[in-house]
Amino acid sequence: MFPKLFSTYKSFLKPWTTKGPDDWRCFKLVDGKIVPPHSCEINAVDHCNLGCTDCNHASPAAVPRIAEPDIVLRDLSLLFKSYKADTLKIIGGEPLLHPDLLSLIRAVRESGICNNIVLVTNGTLLHQMDGDIWDALDEVELSVYPVTRKLLDLNMSTILQNAEKHKVRLSTYLYKYFQIAFSLVGTTDVSLIRRIYKTCLRAHIWGCQSIYEGYFFKCPQCIYIPKILNQSVAYDYRKDGIKINCASDFQDILKNYLMSKEPLFACRYCLGNVGKIRTNTMPITSEWTSIHRVPTEQLVDYNKLGFLEISETIYDMSNIRVQYEDAERSCG
Repeated sequence: MFPKLFSTYKSFLKPWTTKGPDDWRCFKLVDGKIVPPHSCEINAVDHCNLGCTDCNHASPAAVPRIAEPDIVLRDLSLLFKSYKADTLKIIGGEPLLHPDLLSLIRAVRESGICNNIVLVTNGTLLHQMDGDIWDALDEVELSVYPVTRKLLDLNMSTILQNAEKHKVRLSTYLYKYFQIAFSLVGTTDVSLIRRIYKTCLRAHIWGCQSIYEGYFFKCPQCIYIPKILNQSVAYDYRKDGIKINCASDFQDILKNYLMSKEPLFACRYCLGNVGKIRTNTMPITSEWTSIHRVPTEQLVDYNKLGFLEISETIYDMSNIRVQYEDAERSCG
């Protein structure tokens, strides 16, 4: 029933290449504006109707939050003076939990920030999505997990019909394995923090840039990690971003921020792209945070870290190690 179905690592469609970890390519300048390699993101909501163990937005532990269309329009319109993406992804949490998703999409379109708008969803509510929302989108990216696949099978014919009727591209990805995204214990090893940050493809190559409540962030992890830390070590997530403004030097500030070789505050807890791989499960919410109370050192895939440190060309991550190729075969 599923259209063209990719495994987890096939979702990372060849990002820009690099000659080495120091040659970061997280943006280019086009017609005087900063352009990310592929897309930028906004979070329609922080919460989700699923509870994936290794959700890298920490949605199972998130306090429900809904993005206000007026605020999104304000932020994106202001950012558009210095920045434009080919694609903007509306993500979550689960974005279909937003009570006025159509207004949010229209705010994105009105801002001029992008050419294409993509909704990223787990699909469990997609068969119920209103036709006006379908019409407002360019693409729907459907994330499929083993626990949801049977449910989606029941509704896939409706989803496919709606996509065809409203001329919306439908991309489907199967995620059987997740990469561990962060540690709630973290590490004080400055050398390890720098190694993880230096090899972080999200920050330096893929351009997973997020706009959130008036601020611009290199990656969504620096938004969500501080929100789930123990109160004794919690901090204001905004310290890892830059406030969007209309100052004449804002674009230079943004470029310097994107190119900075200094780790973010959240990097003490984040695993970047070198977290170990494990099967996607959905524990009960009360157990979710306890699963992540493990020191960073125990969660790092040191073979992958070493590979990224010496790699001259970074493409599809499924080719890095045999275990990822095996995962791909088992997902297919």
